[in-house]
Amino acid sequence: ETLNKSSYYSIFFGKIRKLGYQGNKNGTPVYQKDKYGQIIKDKHGQPFSDEDFSLVVKAYKAFQQGTEFETKNSFSIDFKELNGRFDYDFHSPENRKLMADFNGNHTIRLGDVCEIVKVKSKKLKNPDLSVEYVELSDVNTHAYEIINTTAYHVHELPGRASYEIQSGDIITAIAGNSVGTRKHATALVTKDFDGCICSNGFRVFRNFKIDAYFMLYFLKSELFLRQMLMYRTGAAIPNVSDADLANILVHLPNDDVINRISAKMKHAFELRQASKKEFDSIDSLGFILQ
Repeated sequence: ETLNKSSYYSIFFGKIRKLGYQGNKNGTPVYQKDKYGQIIKDKHGQPFSDEDFSLVVKAYKAFQQGTEFETKNSFSIDFKELNGRFDYDFHSPENRKLMADFNGNHTIRLGDVCEIVKVKSKKLKNPDLSVEYVELSDVNTHAYEIINTTAYHVHELPGRASYEIQSGDIITAIAGNSVGTRKHATALVTKDFDGCICSNGFRVFRNFKIDAYFMLYFLKSELFLRQMLMYRTGAAIPNVSDADLANILVHLPNDDVINRISAKMKHAFELRQASKKEFDSIDSLGFILQ
């Protein structure tokens, strides 16, 4: 068998994090500072530019000489490991280590533990129907809940309006700059929002094969967020493809841990619903504030 020798070489990856100047119209220089905020200077009194171009260039020259290395800003991998992805974050050493550590170790694909809704709502075929619409900004990212909807007739809806959500579903963002960050939008759909239409910036999960409250907790975990950040592509509007979303690894601890997490998550939602009822009951007291 003849081997394809063209696939046996290394690929260099480098990432410039510091430019040495501000991104304003004047290009104001930025200099390195010590822990006290004082500008660091060389022996001639010249300030050191706060940039990492030179570090990446140095690493690339070493790479050209055949040196194997891994630095904060650069690394190399074999061509055969690319898998069609050429982005730095996807192949970064920390992400590859993360996937290696968890792959097969009490993990399962996200696409194997729930249904990912991909079919547009039939409601969208009726232009005069009035619906409630959920956008990415309508989710409280800290409380896992939808906090707002906007009423539209179907013919007035934004083009991204797509999926009908049901009570018990979980929605999570797959598009936007917050994907994979601490501001990543995920929410449990309560009965108050049953039948609403959500943006295609979300994906809708239902028919869970694992506990839904544990799933909700996982969707805000470091493991999930790092994988979303790793898989996302695009600069203007980053997004994660359906195929990559389905391949997200879900870590499953033992049943006791799952049950404890689920119970706490469920209790938190019950307390929140009870709190809302208390606030709503104030109006029934008949007080009118002038």
